[in-house]
Amino acid sequence: MDLLWRTVISVRITHVSDCFAPRTGGIETQVLGITRAQQGVGDDVRVITATKGLEFSEFPVDRLSFPVPFDLPVHPRTYREVSQLLRANPPEVVHVHAGVLSPFAWSATRAAHDLGLPTLVTIHSVWGQFARPTFKVSGSWLKWNRVAMSAVSDIAAAHMRESLGVEVDVVPNGINVGSWKSRGLLDWQARPLQLVSVLRIAPRKRTGALLGVMSGLRTRGVDAQLNIVGDGPEKSLWARRARKDDLPITFLGKLAPTELKGVLSRSQIFVQPSTKESFGIAALEARTGGLAVIARKGTGTQTFITDGIDGRMCESDEAMVAAIAAWDRDRDSLRRVLEHNSEVAPKYSWSDIDQVVRASYQRAIALAQ
Repeated sequence: MDLLWRTVISVRITHVSDCFAPRTGGIETQVLGITRAQQGVGDDVRVITATKGLEFSEFPVDRLSFPVPFDLPVHPRTYREVSQLLRANPPEVVHVHAGVLSPFAWSATRAAHDLGLPTLVTIHSVWGQFARPTFKVSGSWLKWNRVAMSAVSDIAAAHMRESLGVEVDVVPNGINVGSWKSRGLLDWQARPLQLVSVLRIAPRKRTGALLGVMSGLRTRGVDAQLNIVGDGPEKSLWARRARKDDLPITFLGKLAPTELKGVLSRSQIFVQPSTKESFGIAALEARTGGLAVIARKGTGTQTFITDGIDGRMCESDEAMVAAIAAWDRDRDSLRRVLEHNSEVAPKYSWSDIDQVVRASYQRAIALAQ
């Protein structure tokens, strides 16, 4: 049996990420989750990061933090420092986690390559049209230097293939399914209709579109209440606008997971307005909790939401309004979606993701030979 598929023999895996705990963003959560899963099956794991923090007790974490304004996760000597760490503790595979702008991760990728180590890079964001020309320059280097590439969704992978001209695997994000699993059918008859959205309240996430959806529902005579969970630089702006327009929207701020689960359990529909979502972890958590999901087509959310089964994937904000209004008129159709989502758990547990990522490790090893 191939080494990377054994759970009784420890595989040495080093994860590299600009950001890691104690930060609590999307990439940080994913790196921590997959690393814990791999350690749980007996692998020898460690993390190299530019995020400062206290000593990590679960497994080795090498923090290459550097005193810069705003605690940005950068280091002026990343290549040298990462090279030294990889020589001191040589892994069988290096797994680099990056976004569009991840100078630490990309420099570490070159260090791992120059040491001849099998390397997989997972991109956790969607490359927009303005970023693609820049990364086309990297395409030939990746192709000729045999670094395996992956993305968190089919959409994100397609953008990368177009930019780089290389093979790109899909390594989805994961969650603790048991923690978010629905405890039963949600109240599909509740009135007003209970909507919820979880997002960083910043321009890229299109919070204003949520106000537009609520305004559109009011025009259609739909009685609905929206709770927005999250914080960000535009929170006060959109809260003022919602009050000015007298929209039934409550801004709950950032919540702890237990508090968020309580909000989800009292909701029926999760609304995701972003058109640049690489995956949509919050939507997956809501879907696992039994909610119907409304999101935009052409985003990573369609990785786990099948239109008409788990929710609706819509071409426009107006189509989202129409879909929610249709559910409000026909509560039996909403009930069918809620029943399906409460009974069928999505296959995105950490053990599921670990099996997917090991196949990509195999490709990284083959490329490095």
